[in-house]
Formats: sequence, C-alpha cells, structure tokens
Amino acid sequence: MNKFKLALFVVMNIVNYVLVVLACLLWKCGSMVIDPIFLVLQPVLVVANLFVSQKNWQFIILSFHLLISTIAANAISGLLYYSNIAPSSETLLVCKYEIVIGGVYVAILSVAAVLIKRWLKQADRISSSKN
Repeated sequence: MNKFKLALFVVMNIVNYVLVVLACLLWKCGSMVIDPIFLVLQPVLVVANLFVSQKNWQFIILSFHLLISTIAANAISGLLYYSNIAPSSETLLVCKYEIVIGGVYVAILSVAAVLIKRWLKQADRISSSKN
C-alpha cells in the first residue's frame, strides 16, 4: 500500500464521522431534517468507502467506522433533542429506534455493496475469459 492510498484510507475513516458533526449542528431541527440527510449521505459514504478500499478488510474497517458514526450521531441528536426540547419518554423511544434502524440500514448497505462488488468482479472475469 503506497502512501497516497494509505492517506486516502485514513482520510476516509475521518470523513465517515461527518454524520456526528451534522448531528451536533442540526439537532434542533429534529428527525425531520436529520433523518433524510442521513438516508442520502449514508449510501454515498458506503460507495465512497467501496471505492477507497483496496481490500476487503479495508472496506470492513471503513464500514465499521460508518456504523459507529451512525449510532453515535443518532444517539447524540436524540439525546440533545430530549434534554433541550422535548423531555418525554416518547422522545427517548424514537431515539432508540433511530439508533437501531440506522445501524441495520448501514449494515444492509455494506453487505449489498460487498455483494455488488463481488458480482461485478465475477462478471468481469467471465467477460475477460470469453475474449
């Protein structure tokens, strides 16, 4: 692994935590604003992780960091909203569900990305063997 690829891998590990920064900045808006942003940004980050990673273990590490970022961002935004705007048990319940759903969503996206990558490699091997 050369220095550029290593630096890109480290930068992508840090970029995965943009969700936490957004959660800290946008917590006053609540789930109506944060959740759609996360739903669009998470697949973008998974695809970026897929292109940055050269090996499967790198993609697993990047996906794990994205998973941690998603869980932390949902927890931070939910708890900030709970403690400052709506201190009710329903707010905590929504926060718990957002954490679980976000984690499952990132896991599904990561598994789908790995399957698509393997399918593309297999299709490339088949087309190159025909030539």
